[in-house]
Amino acid sequence: MAHNGSNPLKRSPILQVLFPLIMGILFQWYLSLPQWLILIIIPLSLTGLLIFHWIPVLARFRHSMLSGIFTALLFISLGATLCRNQDFRQQPNWFGHHLSDTSSLLLVLEEPLVEKSKSFKAIAAVRASINNNQSEAARGKLLIYFSKDSTVQSLDYGSRLMIRQPVREIKSSGNPGAFDFKQYCLFQGITHQVYLRPGDYEVLPGKEQSWFRKQLFRSGQFLVQLLKQYIPGRQESGIAEALLIGYKQDLDPEIVQSYSNTGVVHIIAISGLHLGLIYWLLLLLLKPLNQSKRTRWLHAALVIAGLWTFSFLAGAQPSVLRSALMFSCMVLGNSVNRKSPAINSLAVSAFILLCYNPFWLWDAGFQLSYAAVLSILLFNQPVYNWFYVKNKLLDYAWKMNAVTIAAQILTLPVSLYLFHQFPVSFLFSNFIAVPLSSLLLLGEIFLCLIAFYPALAGFTGKLIASGIRLMNAWIE
Repeated sequence: MAHNGSNPLKRSPILQVLFPLIMGILFQWYLSLPQWLILIIIPLSLTGLLIFHWIPVLARFRHSMLSGIFTALLFISLGATLCRNQDFRQQPNWFGHHLSDTSSLLLVLEEPLVEKSKSFKAIAAVRASINNNQSEAARGKLLIYFSKDSTVQSLDYGSRLMIRQPVREIKSSGNPGAFDFKQYCLFQGITHQVYLRPGDYEVLPGKEQSWFRKQLFRSGQFLVQLLKQYIPGRQESGIAEALLIGYKQDLDPEIVQSYSNTGVVHIIAISGLHLGLIYWLLLLLLKPLNQSKRTRWLHAALVIAGLWTFSFLAGAQPSVLRSALMFSCMVLGNSVNRKSPAINSLAVSAFILLCYNPFWLWDAGFQLSYAAVLSILLFNQPVYNWFYVKNKLLDYAWKMNAVTIAAQILTLPVSLYLFHQFPVSFLFSNFIAVPLSSLLLLGEIFLCLIAFYPALAGFTGKLIASGIRLMNAWIE
């Protein structure tokens, strides 16, 4: 028992397959492993594992390393296969394989149009490629920019377009150390872009919409209008929208820069912080159900349902869904085996997410979320033990800062690598911003619940606006 307790791999067995999976993804992306090699390794690894489990127990004990090697090779191959399949360019029906200057593309808008300073932007999925009057089913995504003089009022999520304008491949800036926009888009499945003026496209009749995604967009728009109605001030309502559902179109660029410079930009980028607060609130409200074995399953079910309900109301953005899955695994792990380490549940969620989309391994939100949660699990208690504070209010303030310091231990190297900067004032800015933003988020949830009572909703909106002004003043 002592040996198992001292070995983190024995206590968190999922790590034994998570690390090889990550290695396989990295090998495939940077080394482009040939498919024939992967097809040889997979059956050999499976055969090795079967033979290993057939041999006598004593021989298995003596050669236990072989089991680890075969398992690692199997999951390295799995990671490489997932990475290869996720790359649209490796698929035979990718539209880029048969693209020419005379090609026409049948597209479907995957989101409502977003207004920019000089254009409207949207992501479109390719459904078919037309060459020499012959239509062929195709896959892929591209960025569309519509000129401001285009008639875009009729365009929305699900609109079908026929474009004849040549599309061009997305290029990187070429500056060493600069943000690689080409790779970022590629990991979203987007490889090309096009700028459309009136006459460059034709709107086809009918719309291709998913009922679920349509409701997501509608709920997001409803919440944005609700916040604008009851929270006075354009700057204040913009921050409120970003806090609650991650809607960033109404944010003041100067405020965003201030939040970035002081290390609290995570507050207005909906992430694990928001889901963590919802998670804590649900645990607090449903704590009585967790005291009895008979109702423990109901406690877990209600917490998970609350997490996913908020995630969908917030627009089901990838960063939110990742956090929801992460906390759901932690809830399930705790309800099934209360002695199971939280790191094991964290690793399970990472394994599931990377199997679904291996390109999330390069996502900044994915890296920072897992680095922050892992850092808090490992270092929060040791950091909190630095000081003993008798006063309950001061002790609460120290707890908040201990969490912030603990999270920075592992997120610091990630931030330095990704953004090449470190905000030295993060401790002072987080001291007020994190607890205040948590209260504001709870206030916004309360506002949505009592929106049917305009007088109380208006009063709550004014309180939230005052809190946002205070937070902005502190950050600036």
